[in-house]
Amino acid sequence: MPEAAVLMPASASMTCQTTGKGGLAEASRPSQPPILVMDGLRKRYAEELFAPLSLVLHPGEGLGVFGYNGSGKTTLLDMLSGLLKPTAGSFTREGACGYCMQHTGFQDSLTFKENLLLEAYLCGLKGTEAQQRTHEVAARCDLLSFWKKRYRKGSSGMQGRLRIAAALLMRPRLLLLDEAFNFLDERSVEHMRHVLLAEKERGAALVMVSHNRDDFTGLCERVLYLPEARIEAL
Repeated sequence: MPEAAVLMPASASMTCQTTGKGGLAEASRPSQPPILVMDGLRKRYAEELFAPLSLVLHPGEGLGVFGYNGSGKTTLLDMLSGLLKPTAGSFTREGACGYCMQHTGFQDSLTFKENLLLEAYLCGLKGTEAQQRTHEVAARCDLLSFWKKRYRKGSSGMQGRLRIAAALLMRPRLLLLDEAFNFLDERSVEHMRHVLLAEKERGAALVMVSHNRDDFTGLCERVLYLPEARIEAL
């Protein structure tokens, strides 16, 4: 699958207590099983990237991830998507996972429509269903005005909106966003905020990496600071 957005299958859910400052106790959401549970999650290369991480994310919740370059933000998303194995600890998630990655794998010679339709096919959608779902997501992400433009001729902001649209194709329960607002103008950021808020209202959980803490406002209830793995309420 192109790297722009990765859709991962479901895995079994589990229940555990959230830890860290700003965490939400399991008892506070008794009727909503968690979508994501991390238990002592760690990744090591030459050295540990961040402190052991444990938290719970429920339907409709958003978690911002903030830290300096090299603190493990993208590595964390790669682990949660299933692309990278943790060194220690574990995580479980409920339902499909949509991953809006920084580095795109879209085809320059294809149109925006063709690229999104290819993503739909790679996600397992077929025929009329793939066509309908592609058009629906494109309309939500405001892609239709340049729908037939070649990808290589689109602006970085247009390409950024396509990244987000591809991650939404399978109506994921967990949405991973790596610098999703990069290159978007003010109008586009506001539009995509409404799209992501609608995803939360649908019951999706967000894990959102950004170098701009303002991006978390209204979308995230907590912020995870790496590498110290400190969690604070917004």
